[in-house]
Amino acid sequence: MLNALIVDDEPLARELMNSLLARFPEVMVQGMVGSSSEARLFLETQTPDVIFLDIEMPKESGLELLKSVSGRTKIVFTTAWTKYAVQAFELAALDYLVKPVDPERLTETILRLRKQHATPSNPSNRVHDDSVVCDGLHSDSIVPIPSLSTLSLEDSISVPLAGKKTSSILKVGAICWVESLRNYTKVAIDGSPSVTLFRRRLSDWEQVLPRDQFHRVGRSYIIQLPMIERIEWSSRYETRVFFSESVETLVLGRLPAARLKKILGADL
Repeated sequence: MLNALIVDDEPLARELMNSLLARFPEVMVQGMVGSSSEARLFLETQTPDVIFLDIEMPKESGLELLKSVSGRTKIVFTTAWTKYAVQAFELAALDYLVKPVDPERLTETILRLRKQHATPSNPSNRVHDDSVVCDGLHSDSIVPIPSLSTLSLEDSISVPLAGKKTSSILKVGAICWVESLRNYTKVAIDGSPSVTLFRRRLSDWEQVLPRDQFHRVGRSYIIQLPMIERIEWSSRYETRVFFSESVETLVLGRLPAARLKKILGADL
């Protein structure tokens, strides 16, 4: 069971999130409060597994509340603004949902919460934005992502990191999966236990990644199919896609999983 706290200054927004979470029997909403100060009082006596936290609230923002939150509690930001995404992930937020919250997108968040709740000590649960430098590469072999041409698996590219003035260097063939976060993307790279947050849209990646290897799976994901080691079609609402041991498992909801199954069926 996942115990949740909803923090939002708008009563209707709180009720809407509560009704969306009611679809998930594994989630119990312990409380709903309208400010950071009320949330702080709640946290003095209870430690929820997850807080669905609005950012822009009167007097004190949701970001300021984080200093009062236990490290055992996951944070899912729920906001009408995309401009806080980089700061949210730098603060190790589990997810960032933009209002109005899409039910299918929330399903993916709950699946991720369930996975991390079962393995709380897994260090790969954190997003990082350190540079990933591939061994043996020289500056003349590194190219920025082009806008129109397609890359090959052997290409090495320089991609701007979110929230930084630096870029990360990675080999195209090492990319396992890419997840959309509006103006940013999370990328899982073979050999790296954590995912990396980039200042690139999913559509930018889709234009240039080799289409015989990389496939768009629903609205939010691109997967390099040859990198998949196995798939667990756990249920109608949860599918786990496994890569090498060093790569974070990708958890898909119903619609992207159905798209993946269709692609794989077409390839067989």
